[in-house]
Amino acid sequence: MKKNIFKTALLSLTFGALLVTSCKKDDDKTTPTPTTPTLKSIYEIAKGDTNFSILVAALDKTGLKETLTNAGTYTVFAPNNAAFRKEDVSVEVINAITDTEQILALKNALLYHVLGSKVKSTEVLNAYVGTLYLVNGNGVSLRTANNPVKLNNEANVVAADIAASNGIIHVIDMPLSPQSVVDIAVNNPAFTSLVGALDKATLVSTLEESASITVFAPTNDAFNAINFKLEDFTKEQLTPILTSHVLGTQVRSSQIKNGDIVTTLNTNTKLTFNTTAGVKFNGGDVTDITVTTADIQATNGVVHVINKVVLPAK
Repeated sequence: MKKNIFKTALLSLTFGALLVTSCKKDDDKTTPTPTTPTLKSIYEIAKGDTNFSILVAALDKTGLKETLTNAGTYTVFAPNNAAFRKEDVSVEVINAITDTEQILALKNALLYHVLGSKVKSTEVLNAYVGTLYLVNGNGVSLRTANNPVKLNNEANVVAADIAASNGIIHVIDMPLSPQSVVDIAVNNPAFTSLVGALDKATLVSTLEESASITVFAPTNDAFNAINFKLEDFTKEQLTPILTSHVLGTQVRSSQIKNGDIVTTLNTNTKLTFNTTAGVKFNGGDVTDITVTTADIQATNGVVHVINKVVLPAK
C-alpha cells in the first residue's frame, strides 16, 4: 500500500514537473518585436548599385560624398550610367579631371540635381524649384512637371521614390544642365515666340554671354495679344523691343521698391515699378505689366515672367 502511495506521489511529482516546464516554455514564447530595416544614405544606395558607378565617381571627385552621406532631407535626381553615357561621360572621364575649375563646375552641375527638401514623385509640381547650386546665394532653378514627372522639359524620371535615410532618389534618363536665361526660355514651351524673336534678332549669344542680367520674359499669350507675327519684323525692328525687356544687372523681385525707375538695355526705354500689390510696371507705351512668375534663377541672371510685351515709346 505504501508503495502504491509512493508511486502515486512520484507520478504526481513527475506530472507536476512536466506541467511547470510546459508552462515555462509557453511563457517564453513572447511575440518578437518587428524591426524596421535601417535605411542607407543616398550615397550608400548609389555606391551599392553598379548602375550608379559614374555618379559615385563624380560625387567622390567633387567631395559631395560626405554631403549625401550625412543626415538631411534631400531629393536627388540621379542619372544612371546609361544617362551619363549619352553624354560620353564615364568613370574614366570623371577620374581624369584634375583642373580645380572643372571640378567646381562638375560639383555645381551635381548640386543642380539636388533639392534641399524631400519631394516624392506624387508631390512634384508644375513649377520652378531652387536647387542646391547657388548663384549669388540663390538656388539655380529647375523646371519640374508632373504626370509624368519631367525636368526642364527634357529629362524623364525612370524610377521614383527610392527611400534613403537622408532623403529620396528619383532616377533620371539624362544628366541635367544648369540653365542660363536663354536655356530657361528655350526649355519652356510658353516662350516659343520670345525665343524665335531672340534668334531672329541674333541676341541669343548676347544674353548667353552676359554675366548677370535680368530678363522680363513675355509669354506666347503676351505676344498673341499684340497679334505678333515673326515674319512681319526685321532684326532691326526686333532689337529695340527685345532689349527693352532686359536689365544689365540681376534684380530679384525682393530688390524692387515701389516707385523704382530703371533703364533697360534699350536706353530709350525705362521701367517704372509699382509694388503695392505684387510687382507691376509701366514700360515704353505699355502700362500695367504684371510679373506673373518671379525670380527664376539662372546661371547668369534672373528671369521674371510677364503678361505683356514692352513696346518702346514711338
